[in-house]
Amino acid sequence: MRPHILLVEDVDTVRVALASMLAPRYAVTTARDGDEALDVLRAKGGLAVVVTDYRMPGRDGVELLRCIHHEWPETVGIVLSGELDLRLAVKSAEDERVFRLLSKPCSFETLSQAIDGALEQYRVLDARAADEERRRFEHDALASFNGLLEERSDRNLRALVRLNRLAVDLHAATTLRSIAEHAVRAVHELLDGRGVLVQLYAHREQDSVEASAGAEMSARLELMPITDGGRAMGEITVDVSRCLAQGEALLLEAIAASTGVAAQNELRRWERDHAHQSLILALASLSEARDHETGRHLERVAEYCNLIAEGLRDDGVERDTLTDAWIADLVRASALHDIGKVGVPDSILLKPGRLSMEEWFVMKRHAELGARTLERVMVEAGPHGLLVLGRDIAWCHHERWDGSGYPRGLAGAAIPLAARIMALADVYDALTTIRPYKRAWEHGEAVAWITERSGTHFDPEVAQSFLRREDRADAIRRRLADVDASGAAGERGEQAEWAA
Repeated sequence: MRPHILLVEDVDTVRVALASMLAPRYAVTTARDGDEALDVLRAKGGLAVVVTDYRMPGRDGVELLRCIHHEWPETVGIVLSGELDLRLAVKSAEDERVFRLLSKPCSFETLSQAIDGALEQYRVLDARAADEERRRFEHDALASFNGLLEERSDRNLRALVRLNRLAVDLHAATTLRSIAEHAVRAVHELLDGRGVLVQLYAHREQDSVEASAGAEMSARLELMPITDGGRAMGEITVDVSRCLAQGEALLLEAIAASTGVAAQNELRRWERDHAHQSLILALASLSEARDHETGRHLERVAEYCNLIAEGLRDDGVERDTLTDAWIADLVRASALHDIGKVGVPDSILLKPGRLSMEEWFVMKRHAELGARTLERVMVEAGPHGLLVLGRDIAWCHHERWDGSGYPRGLAGAAIPLAARIMALADVYDALTTIRPYKRAWEHGEAVAWITERSGTHFDPEVAQSFLRREDRADAIRRRLADVDASGAAGERGEQAEWAA
């Protein structure tokens, strides 16, 4: 994924020329002046690097970077000027918000080196800010706990030690469930074994979590809300068949406060890391819900893709591409391979008999429809690796190594690697599962069919990776077999080409 930068230049010809020069290496957003630049940054939530002209209507480039630093202190600025003088050089050198001062015109090599340096500086500043945020969380939690220390005796000192351990546990927690479990254990221990239930709300009701400890609770309950900045994050329910002492009530409040901060931090992380993944799964479900033949198809092809990709890497193929992150994106993106079927009419998608030539042409359009759908998502969300792989898979998983596939007739390495892997995973699953128009082939039959088409239908290296591990593929097939295995061949017959 190309790094995203903002280019601010009031001269249209210069702005267009610089953006075109940088586009092959960076994702470039442009603005004509300081006000428009600030609007762009607010809309995008900030960017890593801003390259700005010095002389512009309104505020100059250095003043713009000061405004940007106020709202996004980690953003790194580069100033371009066509009239460098000593005063500007001194002004830029003294201003910590200016990372580089470059003269115009500027060569691509000089500018790209400066941008790459700025991106590295941004990564350092962003990591430092994250560390500071973590330290602030720990400091705030410890400050709250130390306030109790002044009022309590030896028993409360032990309570503070337990609360400190809770702060450490909450800081290390990476899911709402683990946060709830840490909180419920702390309440149960600090309140002398009372029955307790902790509930945390997620964005969606069905994703909310709860954890409990102690014996079954009585009818007398105390509810302590868990909040963060006024937002309801959940609640702690405690059995008060024995009334809470003042000290116990304070402990409960401290645990609720710390749990609220931890839950809010986790939800923010979840929003950042999983918002686009939720969109991917939602898109995939559109096509899956309309096609009642798929069963556990998406689960199986995801595991087949993972098996093949890791196998290629173990075999020494495409090691630079096949990183852990790339393979993880491939596995998630595999669910999108048939997203374009949402555009295929039910009369064709669900037809039990043989498709006519006209219907077959409509069915084949799902590959391009899926790619266009994901490209529209990328316009809004940016070219995330997951979306790019999803687009490549949806568009190209019916292409063939010898160029005889569709929709574009790509051949060889022109077919994206993700699509070449998906092509084999999808065909193997189609062959070995029952459909209204065909029986389920035995594993050995499917392996023989794939072996015969290595180098024509399939990338030979991808095929070899699969064939070397075909026993593991068979184990996946058995473990994730559809519950309903009944059925018989239909009018379309055992057409392996159609099943593919």
